[in-house]
Amino acid sequence: MVYLIDMRIRYRSDDGAIWLQDDEGSLIILTVIMNRLLSYLIEQRGQVVTRDELLQNVWDIHGLHSSNHTLNKYLSELRKHFKNFGITSECIATIPRIGFMFNGDIEVQIIADDQQDTGSEKKLDSNTDNSVNGGTKKTYVSFISSRLFISAAIALGVIATGIHFIPADLLHQENVQAQKKDVPTFLLFNYDQCSVYTTQNNSAAFSERKKSLFLELVKESDIACLKDTSFLYQVSEAYLYGREGRAFISRCTLKDNEYISCLNFYWSGYESKT
Repeated sequence: MVYLIDMRIRYRSDDGAIWLQDDEGSLIILTVIMNRLLSYLIEQRGQVVTRDELLQNVWDIHGLHSSNHTLNKYLSELRKHFKNFGITSECIATIPRIGFMFNGDIEVQIIADDQQDTGSEKKLDSNTDNSVNGGTKKTYVSFISSRLFISAAIALGVIATGIHFIPADLLHQENVQAQKKDVPTFLLFNYDQCSVYTTQNNSAAFSERKKSLFLELVKESDIACLKDTSFLYQVSEAYLYGREGRAFISRCTLKDNEYISCLNFYWSGYESKT
């Protein structure tokens, strides 16, 4: 399959070729592992992919073994390639202690293999439902980090649930600290005295749907607005329209322009539509 990324880069997942659309001389061939990694991230574009999921699908199922260090090195190389090709926005965002995400704001189109010469293209929906989980799932994680926080990207583990949310399961607690300025965020609305931010600047209609869902999630899960906290939040379009998807809410405490602690709520499954 051939993808057109950001209207300037062509990427062929069959052999890992990647080049500037107007400069075939810029073509490079990604390594097998790097190609698998990029292909998988693009397929999940706009969705948070956990480290374990990447390790499983890029290495383990092929009989290989890897580590977080190796994964980080490959991701760093991919980011360098995109930067060298002229993309200034961060293509692959790191969500500390959770995983990674191919930026849903970067346009990606699919070019049919047999129609490349005619320029036939199909836009890849950043919110296409790629989940294989059945039923519903909800988890939350409390942490404080020392890694780069990527300001609202942490809210992008987006998930859909069923008609009722099951009780949250505390996964683990980690110490993390991060800068608030790392990634641009957009104010969605104010929940009581707390600001609610997302990483995407949506249309008015879509923003209203996101607000409504946020209020439903915090009510069902008893997530309160506390002093000196703000929310980072995102939800997949699939979830908003009643299909299987994801939602993520992170309530973070700020001190001296740094997030000193975050309580993360993560849902997966189907959103009920009554």
